[in-house]
Amino acid sequence: MATPLTYERYTGNWQGSSCGWLLTKQTLPLSIKGLPKTLPKLRNFYVIGQWVEPGGSVPVVAMSGRNIIQQICREDKHPFRSIAP
Repeated sequence: MATPLTYERYTGNWQGSSCGWLLTKQTLPLSIKGLPKTLPKLRNFYVIGQWVEPGGSVPVVAMSGRNIIQQICREDKHPFRSIAP
């Protein structure tokens, strides 16, 4: 069982925070513009998760993954299709 102390010890998150970014005046524009999801000179590598999307939580992480799949489809010139459960 992971506790807030476990999160803090293994991730360094202050007080075991499960969210990566606090929304502030400085970070709010990042939620619109976004953060880079790739690294220079590293092909076919994409970063997703709570540390590349302001806010946090499971829905934001899921959205991060979906956005990367859309980007990959666009880069590979494939249509992006989703199916609602």
